[in-house]
Amino acid sequence: MTYTKLLVVDDDAIDRKTVIKTLSGEQQHYDIVEATSLVEAYQLIQDMQFDVILLDFNMPLVNGVEAIIELRGDNHLKHTAIVMISNLYDQQLVLDCINAGAQDFLLKHEITSSQLARSILQARKRHELEQQLHDSYQHIKDLAEKDTLTGLHNRFHFEEMLNRLLVSRTRRNEEIVAVMMLDLDKFKHINDHFGHDAGDRLLIAVAGRIKEILRENELLARLGGDEFAFACGELTSISQAKVIAKRILSTFEIPFELDGHAIHCTASIGIALAPINAEHAQDLIKLADIAMYRAKRQNGEHIEIFQDNVQETFLLKYRVESELRQAAFNQDFQLNYQPIINSKTEKIEIIEALIRWPFAHTTQLPNEFIPIAEETDLIQSIGKWVLESALGQFADMLKAGRYDFKLAINVSANQLATGGFSYMVIDALSQLNIPANKLVLELTESALLQDCSIINETLTTLSEHGVNLALDDFGTGFSSLPHLLKSPIKMVKIDRSIIQSISHPDSTNHDMLKGLAYMLSKLDFKMVAEGVETAPQTSACNELNIHYLQGYLFYQPMTEQKVKQLLEDEQRNSGHLSVVNSELPLKQPSDKNNNL
Repeated sequence: MTYTKLLVVDDDAIDRKTVIKTLSGEQQHYDIVEATSLVEAYQLIQDMQFDVILLDFNMPLVNGVEAIIELRGDNHLKHTAIVMISNLYDQQLVLDCINAGAQDFLLKHEITSSQLARSILQARKRHELEQQLHDSYQHIKDLAEKDTLTGLHNRFHFEEMLNRLLVSRTRRNEEIVAVMMLDLDKFKHINDHFGHDAGDRLLIAVAGRIKEILRENELLARLGGDEFAFACGELTSISQAKVIAKRILSTFEIPFELDGHAIHCTASIGIALAPINAEHAQDLIKLADIAMYRAKRQNGEHIEIFQDNVQETFLLKYRVESELRQAAFNQDFQLNYQPIINSKTEKIEIIEALIRWPFAHTTQLPNEFIPIAEETDLIQSIGKWVLESALGQFADMLKAGRYDFKLAINVSANQLATGGFSYMVIDALSQLNIPANKLVLELTESALLQDCSIINETLTTLSEHGVNLALDDFGTGFSSLPHLLKSPIKMVKIDRSIIQSISHPDSTNHDMLKGLAYMLSKLDFKMVAEGVETAPQTSACNELNIHYLQGYLFYQPMTEQKVKQLLEDEQRNSGHLSVVNSELPLKQPSDKNNNL
């Protein structure tokens, strides 16, 4: 016989006895313990494991919300549900209790035996589900942030931590942040001679040695292969960065022991400095990487600080900005569309609009010019052109045939933060006679993370009018998850880096995707896998019930005319399309970032 162990916490003896008497009439079996104060409750919690705590809101010295927060801070209550009971009802009070960590809220004078029993059962089940989601999230977060071989930060988490370090440097103003890329010299020879297992053990040993000399303000990560990244702040000179790099190289002076052999291993280091070389994490990593390859060309065991022709870089950026401004004025852009298919039916259900800019006899992809557009505020006029042009072409497609698909358009944080953006979208849909539920607006994690009331209001208004909202490139950092849960977003696009890293069903990355898909499905999000390029990636996504697939395995971005032809062919063929477009190469330049 199983018992539900209850702790009833109430300073009123009559109320405690009433609750106990109410439960005695149920067929459920309860093991009930009483506490007259929170102090007594804390003592009992240390000695006993409870399934549910029935907590009176009006306890002496502390109110119910404060009591819940205190209780939830105790690790003994990880698997315990809390039901708040009170003589008073106020909607905000109920929400405050639930947000603080309670699973239910009951009024004392309305409690019946069946209601109380049902509340206890539901609270337990709800808390179990919340705990499963939390554990799943934590597992995915660990997979997403840590290198499984060495236990160090991985690239995603290193970039996130580096960005925080750069923000704190900006506040202090005078300091220098150094980013270093370290690569083992002739590591391939070690792998070839001793085997990959020995190579892995060497990487673990290298990580261990560098960790031993880490100081409080320093970051260390393994980015992949034999490449490590290191960052430190609070520097006042370039020479300090060189001293730290020499300190790292000194850890290689003692040979490494591998299978009874003393392995002499050296490394090369490239350094980039903020704000001297760049101010953003990705730029600093890229420049440090360039410097590191310059160092390796010096026959190894060398330190190189990135140096660049500043004037040449400035002139090139000025030229691009000038021509982009002219292109925005003349509207010299083009739209391509990339279909997104239903993973079950293989039919096109969404087409994503992607901007292209013919510049200097080449076609510029968004990640090459959208950052400049955002810096110069040209993003407003360019974004408006994309929205109006894509909706106009979409309206023409809908008129041309009885197609049942949606249009996805990328929008930036700058657009969402502009007053009146939501009503501009709604008016455009109305004028073109496009149902709001036919539109999907994709926003980036940075837009979601901004503490901006205008953005929140814009998203709420768009959602209330029926516009679908999707979060793009999800899964690289997980810092956006709390904001995502509070937003009206119902669709999540899983970042291509996660999809493309799947090599086989037993890989760590496959486990990460599995956990991510489980969590998102439990939270009722529609999922889109970005960057699908191989059959194994497709199989993995289908096994995990990911709703939509997008990538070059199916379709590359194409012109409006080609999309129309594709849709006409689909309609003629009774809605069935071949999964692979045999005319298209599997590997194409990818639209990784800043799609508009």
